[in-house]
Amino acid sequence: MLVLLSAAMIVGDLQYKVFSPIRPYLSWLVTPIQVVVGAPQKMISWAEMHLDSREDLVYQNQSLSQELLMLRRQLQLFESLKAENVRLRELLDASQRVDEKVVMGEVIGFDQNAYSHKILIDKGFSSGAYVGQPVLDATGVLGQVVETSAYTSRVLLIADASHFVPVQLARTGFRSILRGTGDMKRMELMSVPHTADIKKGDILTTSGLANRFPVGYPVGVVRKVTHESGKPYADVEVVPLAQLGRSRHVMLIERAKGGSK
Repeated sequence: MLVLLSAAMIVGDLQYKVFSPIRPYLSWLVTPIQVVVGAPQKMISWAEMHLDSREDLVYQNQSLSQELLMLRRQLQLFESLKAENVRLRELLDASQRVDEKVVMGEVIGFDQNAYSHKILIDKGFSSGAYVGQPVLDATGVLGQVVETSAYTSRVLLIADASHFVPVQLARTGFRSILRGTGDMKRMELMSVPHTADIKKGDILTTSGLANRFPVGYPVGVVRKVTHESGKPYADVEVVPLAQLGRSRHVMLIERAKGGSK
C-alpha cells in the first residue's frame, strides 16, 4: 500500500507538479537530516586530515632535531679544529724561539698509574729521542724522556713527585730546585730562605744546572709564598706553565753536545 502511494505521489509530482508549492518547505525539513547524516563522514575526514597534519609536524620536528644535532656536531668539530690550529701555531712560534735542535711529537697516551704522571709520545730512538731528553710544549717545560723504544717514548712530567727541576727566578736570578708533588697544578720550590726576594707572580725558568734542561725555558709561576715561624724555609707553591694534562703536541729538545745524556 505504501509502495503504491509513493508511486502515485511521484507520478503526480512529475506530471502535475503537485508538490512544487511546498518543495522549499520540505527541503528545510530534509536539510537537518542531511547534516546529521553527513556529520560522521565530515568528522572522520577532519580527523584524518588533522592526524595527517600532526604526523607531518612530528616528522618535520624529528628531521629538524636530527639536522640540528648534525650541525652542532659539525660546530664542535670546527671549534676543536680551531683550537688545535691555535695550539699548533703557538707550538710553531715556540719552536722558532728555541736555539737547539727540535723534534716535534704528539701525545698518544697517558700512564694509567695514579701514582705516576707520565705520557706516551709518538717519537722513539728512530727519530733521535733519548733518555733524559727535555720535552716542552708551547707554554713551558713539560718533562723528560725516561724510556724509549723504536717509535715511541715515555715522558715523566715535571709534576710527578719523583721529578726535580733546577730553576732560577727570572726577576732576581735566585736559584733553587722545583719539586713535583703529584698534583698536576701544584709544585713546590725547595729550600727558599725567609729572606729571599720572591713573591706571587714571579716566573721560574730552567737554570741549566746539572745539564738536565737547557737554560732559560719557562717552568712555572709562583702562586703563593707562606712564611711560618719555626720553619727554616718559606713554603712556595708554584703552578706549572706547561699544559701538563692537556698538551697534545710537544717538542723534544736536543741538548748541546757538551751535555751528558
